[in-house]
Amino acid sequence: MAADSAARALESSPSGQTVAWQNPDSGNSGTVTPVRTYQSGGTYCREYQQTITIGGQAGTVIRDRRQADGSWKIVS
Repeated sequence: MAADSAARALESSPSGQTVAWQNPDSGNSGTVTPVRTYQSGGTYCREYQQTITIGGQAGTVIRDRRQADGSWKIVS
């Protein structure tokens, strides 16, 4: 669910629009909010904030870079 929400947000959500998800079986949840889109060395990148809450503890990722095959790779 987290990966699907992140892919959807990075591909089609405008900057500032949050995509949320929740797993009803585990209770885990999260959000993905694209912040800005830019190019680095000819590669499209999206800076975003992703929060994932598992067992009541949250973690955050803030940047992705688009790969040649169209997938996204976390860079920091």
